[in-house]
Amino acid sequence: MNLKLLLASWWIPEYLLKKELNNLASLTINELDNILKSHDPDSLKNITPLSLPLKGNLSHIRLKMIQGHESRVQALENLLGRERSIDLARPAMFKVGYRLGLEFKKKLNIKDDTKEIMIAAHILYKVLGIEFEFQDMEDDPHIIISHCELASYYSPLSCQILSGADEGVLRGLNPAFDMKFIERITEGASCCKARLKIKNYSETES
Repeated sequence: MNLKLLLASWWIPEYLLKKELNNLASLTINELDNILKSHDPDSLKNITPLSLPLKGNLSHIRLKMIQGHESRVQALENLLGRERSIDLARPAMFKVGYRLGLEFKKKLNIKDDTKEIMIAAHILYKVLGIEFEFQDMEDDPHIIISHCELASYYSPLSCQILSGADEGVLRGLNPAFDMKFIERITEGASCCKARLKIKNYSETES
């Protein structure tokens, strides 16, 4: 493991965690705003604007981000309906996550190696208050999220849309990774579960 990733896995100053969280909040909220405005220029009139960067401690910033997401997802559903909202917003969130994954990979010189990717994912999920375990089963690897500070506030629709960013991040960290959520806490499951398909699985372990 390279030194940058090793140090980041041990400790990251809170101001950097807040910077990463604000970056995610800004990118995701801007994408949702763009989708809304493209279908109805007046759709943001009843949505309280957010002053970015968001201020406060990590928990306060997360809550403000969640509120921003929720109001925009609700507006999308009211404007376009549930399925159309998912069809438009989920791929947009994937693209945001993919870009963040690429940036993080470059920033910490992360290899296309399963162990390094999972350490990087732990660091990124720390920003969101999420804890997960990688179940390294060769035929059917999974990611199990046992704790998520977002789940108490997100509606099932918001979670389904915003989890596209999670899937994008993993793809950005390693193009061989295909992550798909199959269970969600927001839909009543005891934990979130994502299936992780890895092309040439054995090669990623070298």
